[in-house]
Amino acid sequence: MILRLALVVTTLALSPLPVLAQAPAGGKPLSLAELKTKLAAATEKSPPDLSGADMSGLDLSGVDFRRANLTKARLAGAKLAKANLFTCDLTDAVLSDADLRGANLDGTVLRRANLHGADLEGASLFATIIERADLSGANLTKTRIIGYLKNANLAGAILRDANIGADPGNQSMGVMRATFVSADLHGADFSGSNLFKADFSFANLSGAKLTGVDLSNGDLVQTDLSKADITGANFAKADINGAIFRGVVGLAQAKGLDQTRNRDKAIFDAQ
Repeated sequence: MILRLALVVTTLALSPLPVLAQAPAGGKPLSLAELKTKLAAATEKSPPDLSGADMSGLDLSGVDFRRANLTKARLAGAKLAKANLFTCDLTDAVLSDADLRGANLDGTVLRRANLHGADLEGASLFATIIERADLSGANLTKTRIIGYLKNANLAGAILRDANIGADPGNQSMGVMRATFVSADLHGADFSGSNLFKADFSFANLSGAKLTGVDLSNGDLVQTDLSKADITGANFAKADINGAIFRGVVGLAQAKGLDQTRNRDKAIFDAQ
């Protein structure tokens, strides 16, 4: 299962962005009964096609959407707690303020999806494509995240006690890890999170709360950490080439800075 998901995430991350047909504007909202009929009619060879469907505000807790095409679907404010969205395509979907607590989003494509203010506490996002998605202000407390989040917006997001550390068990594909390259993470709260080997190169972590996080073996190449709180953070063996540490809080309490790679090329306040 891990190998198949790894192949999916690698293929999708490297593939060009798809050109999608415009979803019909002002369409009739889909009722729960109509949705269940569509899901029941799906087969292995013909997964559910819910592209452009409007399910905003519906209670879809625990619903099995597995492999569904949900491109440009509207799920704003929907209740999707513990829903199964395994390998669904949610490209350009709207899930703002949706309740996704404990949902399964493994292998799911969330490219350019709007998850502003969504609640994903305890959700699983393993081998996900979250490129350019909007997760600003979202709650990702205690989530499991291994995915491709290049250029994603997580400004002000809450990621306390999240497990974002690399998966060492998939050696055949190389170690899978979270990629936040060029992501906007300013003001995000990562307190207590496992960020082992995560790639934050060129990301904006200014003003972020990184207290007690494990950033060991990670990539922080030209990462902006200005005014971030790094009290108790572990930087051992991280690459901090060009990283900006101006105005950080808790620098003296940070761990492993003497073991970082390219420390001489990082930017600290003048002493």
